[in-house]
Amino acid sequence: MLEELISISTLMICTLLATSVIGIFLFQLWLTDRRHAAAAYWCLSMWAGTLCTALLALRSVGPPLLTTGLGNALAALAYALMWAGFRVFDRLPVRRWVIAAGPLLWAVAYLGVPVVAEDVNARIIVTSAIIPVYSLWMGVDMWRGRRVEPLPTRAIAAVFFITHGIIYSLRIPAAILSPAPLGHGTAYSAWFALFSLEVFAHTILAAVAILVLIKERGEALYRQAARTDALTGIANRGSFIEDIAPHLDGRGKGTLMLFDIDRFKSVNDTYGHVAGDAVLKAFSACISARLEPGMLFCRFGGEEFALFAPGCDIGRAAGVAEDLRRAVGETIVFFQGRRIAVSVSIGLADVATFGADFDRLHSAADDALYAAKAAGRNRAVTATPSSGLSGLVERMRGVAAPPSASVAG
Repeated sequence: MLEELISISTLMICTLLATSVIGIFLFQLWLTDRRHAAAAYWCLSMWAGTLCTALLALRSVGPPLLTTGLGNALAALAYALMWAGFRVFDRLPVRRWVIAAGPLLWAVAYLGVPVVAEDVNARIIVTSAIIPVYSLWMGVDMWRGRRVEPLPTRAIAAVFFITHGIIYSLRIPAAILSPAPLGHGTAYSAWFALFSLEVFAHTILAAVAILVLIKERGEALYRQAARTDALTGIANRGSFIEDIAPHLDGRGKGTLMLFDIDRFKSVNDTYGHVAGDAVLKAFSACISARLEPGMLFCRFGGEEFALFAPGCDIGRAAGVAEDLRRAVGETIVFFQGRRIAVSVSIGLADVATFGADFDRLHSAADDALYAAKAAGRNRAVTATPSSGLSGLVERMRGVAAPPSASVAG
């Protein structure tokens, strides 16, 4: 007989040990970094599951109100806390009444409906109507979260929880069509043994999914930090060059723009580096707010920024650059009661003219940027095939000029 082959008592012992150990690890994770608020909920869920399993294992010898009544209430609470953990993980609101609803519904049924307290199959039906709601809800939330945070394990976890909710609810027709007899304080039948095995597997897989999701989010945050400029929050030079590569395949249009904040050194010298940081942040926010879909924007270093507009020819890019230049010119940074005006010089070079080699494209845009600053700043200049040579001549003249004739960057 299948119910003899699959020992429910052994499954309970294994479940108790698994939830205890996992709860300890999650508690340690939360103690190490309190920002892992989801881990606190999951830890409580595992410990509620541990106490639930211990009480249900004592049904044949303990008082029913404590073992069966409180045990099943804790089972509902364990799923509710796990649901809350996934809500916190996805930065979704957690409503306390939802956490309390499952255990309270069980308590009302067990204490208020005599047949539930007396018949094991009635208890199976009640718990099988409560627990799948939490499981299905977790699965749906995880699936929707893929659009915001596409962690690799999300889809697997979503399918797993949805599947578990469906399987667990199938205990209802099983209890109605083939009522299980009572043996050793619990249902004793082949179908109940199979469902108990699935619950044990679900507990293990849920714990693995939780730990893997925490690991994947940590890795994603580290990768994002490595690709982001710490001061402005936009892309850094390395990630920009990496992201621009697919657009420089020689088959499409595109324009590179280099920005240099005018007289930035004088801002640092006059107001201090904290004010300079405020200017950099304000400039980044100004440009970021006006980016069109698909545009790549980064801080190249210091006060120099870069923008690549894929599919944008030089004529349209020049118009975009002029709009951005005007927007920056209208930006006023307030620092310690002082108004700091901001302007920017822009150099443009397009793929159609200079090819898809990034170094050549960057060199042409840099020459155009130099020409914009030499011509008086606060303007956008487009690179031409002959501007590279003339830019080199102008730079040589600048080196040869006396210090009093040099232009501050």
